[in-house]
Amino acid sequence: MKAKEIIEAIENMSGNELVNLNNLYCQEFGYDDNEIFDNDEEFFNMFFEGKPMEVARATFYGDYNFSHDFVKFNGYGNLESIQYMSTDMLVDSIEVMAQSIEENFEAFEYLF
Repeated sequence: MKAKEIIEAIENMSGNELVNLNNLYCQEFGYDDNEIFDNDEEFFNMFFEGKPMEVARATFYGDYNFSHDFVKFNGYGNLESIQYMSTDMLVDSIEVMAQSIEENFEAFEYLF
């Protein structure tokens, strides 16, 4: 698949598909700190189990809203929530991602 086709496909992805793409891209290219998670109890159990003060700190110093769909860590370990995932929230620009995906398409094929 060519970069131009990949760009078009990305532009037509749903919010959940964009999150999946973002996270796979992060895992493949070493941007693990930029993954996005569902804003649910499982997320808090995974990262903050038994640490209620850490949750309080991460939400207070971050930009967090309980009712948003997604959540990620900012560069300081605080939480930022995301209501609607869009292409401008991806870890890299669509053009850069498309070029990298084209060169490593086998890792991303199932998303397209």
